[in-house]
Amino acid sequence: MKTKITLLIFMLFSILGFSQDKKYDLLKNKTQTNILYDRVFSISNATNLKSEEISTNYFLQVYHEMQRSDFQDRLPVLEKIREQANLGFAQKQIPLSILISDFETIKTSEIESKNIFLNGNNQMEIKTGTPTPFEKHSINLIGALLQKSKSNQVEFILKDNLIFNTTNRSISSISVNYNDSKSWKNINQNQAFKINFTNNGSQIIRFKLTLSTGEIVSQSITFDVDCPTLANKNSQIQQSPNVITTISATIPYQGYAETQGFLGQGEYEIFPDTVDGILDKPIFLLDGFDPGDTRNSTAIYSLLNYGTGGQNLGDIVRAQGFDIIVLNFPTYTRPNTTTVIDGGVDYIQRNAMILVELINQINAQKVGTEKNVIIGPSMGGLISRYALRYMETNSMNPDTRLYISFDSPHLGANVPIGFQHLFNYMAYGPLGDVTVQAIVNGMLKSPAAKEMLIDHFEGHLQSGSVTEFNTAATTLLPTGAPNFRTAFQNELNAYGFPTTTRNISIANGAGNGTMTGTPGMVVMNHTFNVTSTQRAIINLNFTPLANQSLQVSRFRGQTNIIFWFTVYESLANSKSPTYTSGLDTAPGGRFDMNSLSAGTTGNTLLTEFFNNLQILYFDFIPTLSSMAISSSTDLYSNVNATSTTPFAAYSIPTTNENHVTLTPDNVTFALNEILNPVLNTNQNLALNSVWIKNPIENSVQINSNYTIENASISITDILGKNVFNANNQTINGTLEIPVSLSNGVFLITIKNEKGSITKKIVKG
Repeated sequence: MKTKITLLIFMLFSILGFSQDKKYDLLKNKTQTNILYDRVFSISNATNLKSEEISTNYFLQVYHEMQRSDFQDRLPVLEKIREQANLGFAQKQIPLSILISDFETIKTSEIESKNIFLNGNNQMEIKTGTPTPFEKHSINLIGALLQKSKSNQVEFILKDNLIFNTTNRSISSISVNYNDSKSWKNINQNQAFKINFTNNGSQIIRFKLTLSTGEIVSQSITFDVDCPTLANKNSQIQQSPNVITTISATIPYQGYAETQGFLGQGEYEIFPDTVDGILDKPIFLLDGFDPGDTRNSTAIYSLLNYGTGGQNLGDIVRAQGFDIIVLNFPTYTRPNTTTVIDGGVDYIQRNAMILVELINQINAQKVGTEKNVIIGPSMGGLISRYALRYMETNSMNPDTRLYISFDSPHLGANVPIGFQHLFNYMAYGPLGDVTVQAIVNGMLKSPAAKEMLIDHFEGHLQSGSVTEFNTAATTLLPTGAPNFRTAFQNELNAYGFPTTTRNISIANGAGNGTMTGTPGMVVMNHTFNVTSTQRAIINLNFTPLANQSLQVSRFRGQTNIIFWFTVYESLANSKSPTYTSGLDTAPGGRFDMNSLSAGTTGNTLLTEFFNNLQILYFDFIPTLSSMAISSSTDLYSNVNATSTTPFAAYSIPTTNENHVTLTPDNVTFALNEILNPVLNTNQNLALNSVWIKNPIENSVQINSNYTIENASISITDILGKNVFNANNQTINGTLEIPVSLSNGVFLITIKNEKGSITKKIVKG
């Protein structure tokens, strides 16, 4: 029994060792390698090292664990490695790195035999005369410090300052092979080499390391290519000339945490109309919240997809003579520095200044007098709102007639505070999970996240702690990121909405109070069996009913000898305001957590996490936020005629849809606004009263409470092809027109000298 208790105590301190290094100080001089792996929590499982398809995050995780395990601190901290990655990005190179190391783990048998014991000073000690109580392991690992390139001609380099070696082994030669070629190319240190990739997506690159011992180490890494020209080449989008243009703002913006203003940088691509190819009817389409620049211009264009038949709103309006101008906010290096800016999550105001410059440039280039249309999905709706208002208040003419806000967070966005606590703890607490760090840095710690999130984990942290939440009841209510959230919302409210445009909204959240899950529901109650003696228990709940408090996150690390014993723990509580139940389940555009799981490939802990969620969605953009409704603070209230909104028209579903989802209904709404600017000024009540019987059979029945004379009627299919025309028609009550159409969805446009209107009809 005494042996088991000793082992229990040892296991307790082996898990806590990363925060109590002195527990292992007496073992330092007994190790051969000076690296004791028991000092850290093993995310990478380095004792069973991978050799195939090494990702950037996996390499960094192994490195991070070795660096923290080293008694002699011979390896630079992880942040220094990331600085080298940023330098490579600035120099348009992909830095390679090699880690050669030996490390040791404590044999469990040595604890059981009391050869290693906990002394009176709470330090692990080796019994005198004990043979080596450690098991030795070796690492020979190569990795890329950047995971992705936006060019298909990628330059790699292995610099000598990124070869880390804590052993007596040395490298005799290194060779590389791509695409399973029979020939291997030698790599020289500090000399760049290029690989020309012919396809986008995940690539496999193979390496051979020949060591001074004669050992040949064969490994492969994964690398992602996301080249816009390759994407466009392989897409179904009709476009020309297929050019990505970089654009820099001319107006600097100084963020809340910055000491000076900086100019933002974006990139845009023009998808010309398919009628005459003349830039004369611009529609601007912006990217939204996009950590890591995961969407290129083609992917942003694809945000306009809808239905199940490959339909796209952009294709339809281009067939009507409109030109789509896609603006992306890429990751870039600030000029004359090595500072890397993740544009997709940079300050909303700085990105707005990029749009201001783009509008000015397009206005100077376009032919004719047609005014612009701007579509802002998600955060893009805030960027475009801010840019238009900035131009109006600074004597610039945006020359824009229509602003479409597409599920944009005008009153803030939501990521469940329980998830925020848990992910931040996994990233920067005992686990030190590199993959989760990337998620936290982009989704939570970025400027845009801090500006938009209604409830932010940094507003709940204990003084001096980066992971632990306050527990006092007064600290549990939703609160934004300090110095960011309130300042941004106040600035946005003071600016208001554009006054020279027609402002309309598409919401993906239900307008009838439909919830996503239920307040306080269990999202996860799962035990992760890491090893036979170690496990983690994770509990997650959505935020509770109005005026109630609830534990929303709890992480427990446990070990088992005689019984399961909690050795470290972190938790978070939350309280909902008196006027509304919690944010997580309110009607709103849903966040699909499958989109997060796609980026965690290779991390077994996270894979198991996403596989055991009891609900895959949470409310990301509350309906009241996407509609900027000021007449109610109850997030669950219905949207109706008494709701106060700044939008002249809107489309709201009766069920909660995934964030930035287009449907046949809201596409018809958007098309009517885009194609019929005269009607949108409410000058033709007769056309506005038209309704059409659906579905149709062998005729179209048009109904109006007014007499409409000299009307022309046209029908196009969903791709813009004209299939029917009739002129000089009079609609008085009911007009029935025989037509022969195949089954499908069509658009019917009725116009006369006073205006026009477009409706959807369905045959079949």
